[in-house]
Amino acid sequence: MKRVVCAAMLALVAGCGGPPLASVEGVVTLGGKPLADVEVQFLPDPAHGTTGPPASAYTDRDGRYRIPAAGTVGVVVGKHRVCVNDATLMMPGNGTDPDDGSPAPAAAEAGPRKPRLPAVYSDVTRTPFNAIEVRPGTQTLDFALKLTP
Repeated sequence: MKRVVCAAMLALVAGCGGPPLASVEGVVTLGGKPLADVEVQFLPDPAHGTTGPPASAYTDRDGRYRIPAAGTVGVVVGKHRVCVNDATLMMPGNGTDPDDGSPAPAAAEAGPRKPRLPAVYSDVTRTPFNAIEVRPGTQTLDFALKLTP
């Protein structure tokens, strides 16, 4: 009887690790050019049977992002809606210049900030990146944004 109870407890503990996670990396471009300082959000889509926590990462000056799977961090395996948010709107100053990657002028010098990408990319209900499948393991998912989606 003790063995059955122990086996049941082990099975429960093993099943409590949460959903399977994957490592995802890629490049975000806008009009064919790498897009620095944007947040790439993977939002599990329950309409496609995917549940779990969202995952996100920011792009570097080359437009690259990386979300490694380690422990409880990573992207849930399954279908997602992916949103891309202009992080420069939340940063002091204006982040980096999209043309040459150099630091952009301070906010006071530049005036009111304008989004660098169309709002559709940051709207979970309208993003064109829906039903994006994340598979187990490591994969590359690039996102090519257009100035007029």
